[in-house]
Amino acid sequence: MNFNQLKYLITVAKEKNITLAAKKLFISQSSLSQTIKNIENELKVKLFITDVSPIRLTYAGEYFVGWASKILKLKDDMCEKVQLINNNSEVKIVVGMATHRCIYILPQVIKQFKDEFPHSFIEVKEYPTPTLQKMLLNGELDLLVDIENPDTFSYKNILLKKEKILLDVPDNYKSIGTELYAFKNVPFVLLSKEQLLGKCARELCKRYKFDPKISVECKNIETAHSLVRQGLGVTFVPELFAKHNDGNFIEINSYDFSRNICAIFPNRKSTTYLNRFIEILKNSLDNL
Repeated sequence: MNFNQLKYLITVAKEKNITLAAKKLFISQSSLSQTIKNIENELKVKLFITDVSPIRLTYAGEYFVGWASKILKLKDDMCEKVQLINNNSEVKIVVGMATHRCIYILPQVIKQFKDEFPHSFIEVKEYPTPTLQKMLLNGELDLLVDIENPDTFSYKNILLKKEKILLDVPDNYKSIGTELYAFKNVPFVLLSKEQLLGKCARELCKRYKFDPKISVECKNIETAHSLVRQGLGVTFVPELFAKHNDGNFIEINSYDFSRNICAIFPNRKSTTYLNRFIEILKNSLDNL
């Protein structure tokens, strides 16, 4: 049994006449009749009632033709996918991601995607979260990797990873402990309050009923971490950053300081390529 034979049977079922079906298929009536007989013999079941006019399917025939239609649809989908893979020179994905995530996540993700779609073009936009969110809103990004977007009508959020936020402590303060309140008199190195991590850090300190004594304010996590290494204060860093850098990283007791990192994209932009990129992204984060 092959794809052509399945097509023949479906055509006979639609035409309800072997002669008309044979003409439509550009084969002889005898050849078509023999094909039907061969398949019926292979299945050991009658597919058509032929002693009536027009001919009609048996119950088994109805099931078989339904199955055959699905098989041919899967075959067409497979052929289309293969052609897409072969002709992917038009594939372009614009990805927005904060720099501290790009460094550790994107190289292996893009490598695997390019192995599958070698002629694709990936454009990476590395900016702070507020800038990336504006770019997403303005339609400048196909995909944003960040905390989930509350506008679920316009955007789809696919959870990639739940990320903990840790306290980054210099050697001269690491004996203080693991309770955030214990650091209330210690200088802090924080990102600006316009940035998500900077805003969250300030809110967390308020939960512990103190305002952080901000010694230095900067714009990126790498700078904040370098200042901490010089003993200038403590800061907050994402778990992923901590895994790839040296330092004293403390999980804060009594409070689950974490956030959901999602793949965010406009509902209308879902494509085979984008979905595959997100799948690779999620698998990569699962292994980090």
